[in-house]
Amino acid sequence: MEHSAQHPVDPPLRQPAEHSPEAGQRPGPVARRSRKLAAPLLATALIAVLAPVSASASAPAPAPRPAGGAQGPCMKGDGSDGWTATSTRIDPKDSHHAFVGNGYLGQRVPPNGTGYAAPGGTTGWPLKTPEYDGSFVSGLYAKGPKNVKGRQAIAALPTWTTLDVATGGAHPDTFSSATAPGRISHYRQTLSLRCGFVRTSLTWTAADGRATDLVYDVLADRNDAHTGAVRLRMTPHWSGAATVTDRLDGRGARRMTPSTTGTATGGKDTGGKESGGKETGGKESGGKESGGKESGGKEPGAGDSGRTMDVGFRTDGTKTEGAVASTLRPGPGVRADRPGPAPRADKLSNRQRVSFPVRSGRSYELTKYVGVDTALTSRTPRTAADAASRRAADRGWDALFARHAAAWQRLWRSDIEVKGKRDLQSWVRSAQYGLLSSTRAGSDNSIGPTGLTSDNYAGEVFWDAETWMYPGLLASHPELARSIVDYRYKTRAGARANAKKLGYKGLFYPWTSGSKGDLWNECHSWDPPHCKTQNHLMGDISLATWQYYLATKDTAWLKSRGWPVLKGIAEFWASRATHNADGSYSVKNVAGPDEYSNGVDDGVFTNAGAATALRHATRIAAILGQKAPASWTAIADKLRIPYDSKKKIFEQYAGYKGTTIKQADTVLLMYPLEWPMSQTKAARTLDFYAGHTDPDGPAMTDSVHAIDAAGIGEAGCSTYTYLMRSIQPFVRGPFHQFSEARGDKAGASDPHAGKPAQDFLTGKGGFLQTFTHGLTGLRLRENAVRLDPMLPPQLSQGVTLRGLHWQGRTYDIAIGAHQTTVRLTAGAPMRIETPEGDKIVSRGVPAVLKTRRPDLAATSNAARCTSAEASSEEPGLYAAAAVDGNTTTAWVPDAADGTLTVDLGRTTRVGQITPHWNATRPKSYNVQVSRDGKHWSGTGYAGRTPARYVRVVVHGDPAKAADGKPKPHPGISELTVERVK
Repeated sequence: MEHSAQHPVDPPLRQPAEHSPEAGQRPGPVARRSRKLAAPLLATALIAVLAPVSASASAPAPAPRPAGGAQGPCMKGDGSDGWTATSTRIDPKDSHHAFVGNGYLGQRVPPNGTGYAAPGGTTGWPLKTPEYDGSFVSGLYAKGPKNVKGRQAIAALPTWTTLDVATGGAHPDTFSSATAPGRISHYRQTLSLRCGFVRTSLTWTAADGRATDLVYDVLADRNDAHTGAVRLRMTPHWSGAATVTDRLDGRGARRMTPSTTGTATGGKDTGGKESGGKETGGKESGGKESGGKESGGKEPGAGDSGRTMDVGFRTDGTKTEGAVASTLRPGPGVRADRPGPAPRADKLSNRQRVSFPVRSGRSYELTKYVGVDTALTSRTPRTAADAASRRAADRGWDALFARHAAAWQRLWRSDIEVKGKRDLQSWVRSAQYGLLSSTRAGSDNSIGPTGLTSDNYAGEVFWDAETWMYPGLLASHPELARSIVDYRYKTRAGARANAKKLGYKGLFYPWTSGSKGDLWNECHSWDPPHCKTQNHLMGDISLATWQYYLATKDTAWLKSRGWPVLKGIAEFWASRATHNADGSYSVKNVAGPDEYSNGVDDGVFTNAGAATALRHATRIAAILGQKAPASWTAIADKLRIPYDSKKKIFEQYAGYKGTTIKQADTVLLMYPLEWPMSQTKAARTLDFYAGHTDPDGPAMTDSVHAIDAAGIGEAGCSTYTYLMRSIQPFVRGPFHQFSEARGDKAGASDPHAGKPAQDFLTGKGGFLQTFTHGLTGLRLRENAVRLDPMLPPQLSQGVTLRGLHWQGRTYDIAIGAHQTTVRLTAGAPMRIETPEGDKIVSRGVPAVLKTRRPDLAATSNAARCTSAEASSEEPGLYAAAAVDGNTTTAWVPDAADGTLTVDLGRTTRVGQITPHWNATRPKSYNVQVSRDGKHWSGTGYAGRTPARYVRVVVHGDPAKAADGKPKPHPGISELTVERVK
C-alpha cells in the first residue's frame, strides 16, 4: 500500500520473530530491511507533498513502513521545533490526553488512540463530575445536573472515534480503548500541531499471543466543520479472520437523550430504524449499489461510500436536536461485504462491523467518516449529519486529509518563533494550537476556559474569553477573534433582560454565560454572588469590542454589531454608578477579578473599566455620527479610582488592607486598560500586587505581570521571570497541556475551587500575550499601531512574530538582541508609533527599531541577570528570580535545604555578597566562591576576591508546622554580588 507524503505512515516498530510486549524494543532484522526498501519510495513521495497517491486495490498491501524513515511535513522533526508532541508510554494516572478540534467540533483522544475513556478523578467547579474524554460542539448547551441546580452546561456527544479490532478463531480477543497497557508495546502517540491530527501507533498482543500492529489517525476536519475522520491501518502477524467495529459510543454523551426525529437520505436502509439511531446503505460514486467483486474486479469497499449509521439526540432542557453519523469504508485489501449492523448497547449508541480474512504481514486499512450537526446550524440536523458523513466518505481519506492539512497550514502562517529555547517554542505552539482548535471564522460562539477540550467550568463563557484569549487571537487571527465579540452581540437580548430585572438600563452580561446569556438559568456563581457583582465583565466586553474596531477598522460591523453592545454597556454603567455628595461617582458592592474580595466598593479595575467603556462609547458615537449623552463623559471623569498616596500604589478597592489576592486585578490597569500613570506608580503597583498574589491562584496572572514588567522597563530581567512563571509551573503531560493551577486546587483560599481545569486555554491565552503584547509592546490605535519592543537576555537569540494583522495589513516583527525589524508583507503602508517617533512601513521598506534591554542598565551587582541554577525549586519560584534585579520575585527551594549557584559569566573581582531573603529566613547559610565551579572556598570578604561562580547553601527548618504541613522554606529574593575594581 502506498501512502502520500502528506500523511506519512508511522506504524510501530516491532520484531515479528521474537515479539515482546515490552515498550521501546528495538526493531528486528525484518524491520530494518523494510526501512531500506522503503527509502526510495519515501524520497519520491516527499517530492509531491500535496499530491496524494491512491492506494492500489489489486492486492492486499504490504506491511506499513517502519517509523524512523523520512517524515512528511506534518510529522517531520524530533519535536524540538514544537510542531509535534509525542508520548512513548501510557500513563494511566495522566488525564491530559491529546485532543483534536476544528473550532466547531472537538474530541479528546485516549492513549489507545480510539474510543471512549474515563481516566478517573473529578472535574473542577462547578460540575465536579467524573472526568472523561469528551466530544463537544461549540455553543451546544443543555440543562445541567442537579448539583448545579440545572443551570446550563455544555453538552457532550456520543464518542465518535471508536474503531475496535477483534481477532477471530477459537480464542477471540478485542483491542479497544480499555485494552490494558500490558498488552501494548512499541507505543507512540503523536499530536501534529502543524496539521491538527493525532496519530497512535502500537503493537497489540491478544490474550492468545497473536500480535497486530495498529495505527490510528484521528482528526476533526478543519476544512469542513461538521466532519471528522478516523483512519485505521492494521498489520496482523497472524492469519485468519478479523473484525473491525465502528461505534458511536453513548458512554461519552452527557446531558442529552435519544431523539427519533429526522429522516435519512442517500441510500438504501439495511438495518432498519431504531430509536435514537438508524443505518442507511450507501452507493458507489457511479450511483450503482455496491455488491463487491472478487479478484479481477473492483475491491469490495474501494470507491464505495460505505454504510452510514447515526445517533439522534436532544439536549436536556434546551431541547436542541442533533445527530452524529458515521460511514465506515473498508479500504484496499479488505475483502468483505458492506459493513453490517451490530447489537446496540443503548439508545445513544450505535455500531456496525465488518469481518474479513487477513494474512500475516499484510496491511489493511479502514476509515470511518463522521458527520455532526445540530438544530443550531441546520433545520434538519440528522439529515445534515448523515450528508456530512457521506460527503467526507466520497472525498476519501487522501483528499480529505490534504484539504484539512492545507487549512491548518494557512492558520500557521501566523506563528511565533522563539530561537534557542526548545521548551518555550513547544509551549508557544501548544498554546496557539489550543486556541486555534477551539475557534472558527464565521462562528458567533465564544470560548470557555477549556475550549472544546472538556466540560470544565461547565463549558461556559467567562471574562477569560475577552481578557485572556482574545487579544492574542486578535493580533494574529482577527477573523477567529471576531467570534468572541459576535457572541456578545448574539446574547444581547438576554443581557438586556438581565439588566431590566436587576433594575439597570442597558446590557448586563452574566458572569458565566451559555446559550442565551440568561443570568438565572446560566450563571453558576451565586455564593458569593459573583453572578451579580462581577461587574467588571461589562468593561471587559466593551474593551474587546473597541479593540476589534481598532484592529479591523470595520465600520459596517461597528455600526451593526459593535455599537449596540458598546451603547448598551455604557447605558448600564451610567445607571449603575452612584452619585456621591462630593460630586464623584462610585460603583458599590462589586467583586473585582480578585475573587477573594467580595462586596467591596469602588473596585479600581471595575471603575477604570467603566470609565474606559463610557469614553469608548462616546468616541464610537462620534465616528458613527451619533450623539452620546453628556453624562457618559461626566461619569467617566468623576468615577473614583482608589489610590494610596503613602504607598504610591493604586488601591484594589476602597479600604483595601493589603490582604492576599487570588489573581491579577489592579495590575490590569497598566495592561490591557492602559490607564494613565507614571512609570514609578506603575512599578510600585506591580511590585506590590505581584508580592500579594496567591501563588496557588489561577495560571494566567503572571502573564500580565510579565507584560507590565516589559512595558515598565525596570532595570533587570524580571520580565523573563514572570514569563516563565506564567507557563512552566502549569505545563502537564507529553502534549504540553495547561493546568489552571500549579497545585491540586485553583485558589488555596477559595472554598469553591476544585481540581484545576485543563486544558486551561485562559492561561495559554495569557502566555501568548507575553509575546504578542509584552515583548513587542504592541498596542492598537485608530490610525497606527504602537510598538516598543524589548527583550530579556535569556531570549537574546531573538523572537519573531509572523503574520500579524492590522486593518487589512499583514506584517512581521523580528525582535533581535539590539534591534527589531518590522516588515509589511501585505496591504497598504502602515504607521507605527514608537519611542523613537513615528515610522512608516511599506512593502520592501521595513522599519528598524531599537530593542530595549533593561538588563544592560548600569549596575554594581555582578550577579544581576546572569545564569543561575538550583538544587531544587518550588514551582514558579525559580533560580533565575534570585538574580533578576527585582526583590518581589524569589528563588525558593523545594525542601528545607537548598543550594543556589550563580555563574557570573567570567572571572570577576567581587566584594560583599549579600543574599536578600524572602519572608522566611534560613536557620543558617553559607556563601562560597569558585573560579572553575569545582573548587570552592569562602569569600574572605577581602574586597578583591576573584570568582566566576557564587554558591549559597541554605538551611531551613525541616520540622512541620502545627497543621502538619511543612514549614515555609527560606528563599532568596535577590542575590547581590558587589563588583569591585
